[in-house]
Amino acid sequence: MKLVSSLAIILILGSCISDITDTVEKVRKLEAIKWNPTIAVPLVYSRLKLNDLLDDVNTDQYLRIESDGGLTLVYSDDFVSNKAEDVLALNNQNFSETFTLTADQLTTLNSSGSVTIIYERELIYNFGENELHKLLLKQGSFNLGLSTTLEHDVLLKMKLRNATTGSSVFEPKVSATDNALPNTGNTSLNLNGLEIDFTQTIQGHSEISVQIEMIITKRGTNSIKPVESISYNATMLNQGYSRVDGVFKTLYFSNSQDTLSINLFKNRNLGSFTLVDAKVGFVFSNSTGVPLAAKVLQFDGINSDGNIVSFTDFPSPIPFPLLDFSEVGLSKKDSFKLNKTSGNLSDYINNRPFKTAYQVEVQSTNTNQRQWLLDRSRVAVRTAVEIPLNGTARDFALEESQPFSLDLANLSDIQEVLFRIYTENGFPVDIAMQVYFEDSISNTVLDSLIVKDPLILPSANIDAKGNVINPNPKTTDITLMAANIANFENSNRIRIRAMLNTPFDVGKQTDVKFYSTYDLLLQFGIQAKVLIEQRLNQ
Repeated sequence: MKLVSSLAIILILGSCISDITDTVEKVRKLEAIKWNPTIAVPLVYSRLKLNDLLDDVNTDQYLRIESDGGLTLVYSDDFVSNKAEDVLALNNQNFSETFTLTADQLTTLNSSGSVTIIYERELIYNFGENELHKLLLKQGSFNLGLSTTLEHDVLLKMKLRNATTGSSVFEPKVSATDNALPNTGNTSLNLNGLEIDFTQTIQGHSEISVQIEMIITKRGTNSIKPVESISYNATMLNQGYSRVDGVFKTLYFSNSQDTLSINLFKNRNLGSFTLVDAKVGFVFSNSTGVPLAAKVLQFDGINSDGNIVSFTDFPSPIPFPLLDFSEVGLSKKDSFKLNKTSGNLSDYINNRPFKTAYQVEVQSTNTNQRQWLLDRSRVAVRTAVEIPLNGTARDFALEESQPFSLDLANLSDIQEVLFRIYTENGFPVDIAMQVYFEDSISNTVLDSLIVKDPLILPSANIDAKGNVINPNPKTTDITLMAANIANFENSNRIRIRAMLNTPFDVGKQTDVKFYSTYDLLLQFGIQAKVLIEQRLNQ
């Protein structure tokens, strides 16, 4: 008869099956023994680099590796203006006139049965204080209405001399052939593809040269009164342009407040980080043919305590790149950066602003220079704060989480558990480390590995320039009783918290620079101490 009151444990992440099998075989050959073996299993192996610890990055927040291997955090925010067609819209246009027929014209109509009357006009296109030179429309309607006191047929042609659709001159027509008075007619044409040149008049802009031709045909014996008139009304409605050329006065592309978030400084409980050489940069993009200037109206850095440090030492105005007529449809960029020598930038950064409220005004500059806009033309401003990881840290906390699983069989047979932690600190800072066991569903902490104070990992060995020569290894054993193990089994995530402190030299913290090669090696395993009783009957 065999009685096994307690038999081994199974540990996820790779228990050593051969050791367990060997142990069982030994038990079978012994009688009435009490045996306290330990079975060791690795649980976690992780090599954490700084870009692993900084897990809040995205397309606008990222860690850049410089050519020398140094690390720079970049936090950016983009402003993209409305399209040009929303910044500079076309007004609805209205043209109208009433013509009173002369006695000679009425006599010709009565005697000949028809008369043709032609007028030349310069119609003013209402474009506000701007000058309109050329216009290519992609939408809109041209509505032409006719009304006359004549009881005869009237055909009105309106030829816009310098307006074409493809190779054809734009010439809307409308007829009035009603028997009732007033005698009216209406027509509507689509403006898609219509191109108008407004530079061919004496004024040289914002006018359309138009020929108005009226052909009147006598209708039977209807009377011709001593005073007869013809009126037209033309409207251009809901116009949308593909391109517009002219001289534009002040156009506002941007004047709203935006927010730049710097998650590195978000939690005021995560210690402090003093930076040696942060930078603030702007990248300006322009796809308009309009001379532009930018002005930073506001750049207020707000820390977690609500303290505000405003950076104000920006050049003003800031010129945008300009595109000429050979670059229609293209986009140009220009940029500038400010560093620690610029005004109070160091004060702004060391206030640890997790949020920056900023406002950039972008507007056209008044000039008599001819300009162009496409309907899709925009301006864009990218604001970026670059933080080279070079400075001092005091209790500055970085965290990294990863899935975790621990599955123990025969938990009641476990007397105690030994966690062996092996670390290699490859950072030029002292690290105070803690490991938390958590439930990711409820997002709660179930237990911690280090019961009292955090585990201190001394700084890596560095040379005279502060660069790491080799990592500093450390082995730490932590014994926990069975009561703690249930919490570990219920957890499905571990969170590693590392608090960084740059070393002190004669009471003063020295600046250190972080490189992409620096890392923290962390591995820990478990040894479960169990009681096994074995009785064997021969």
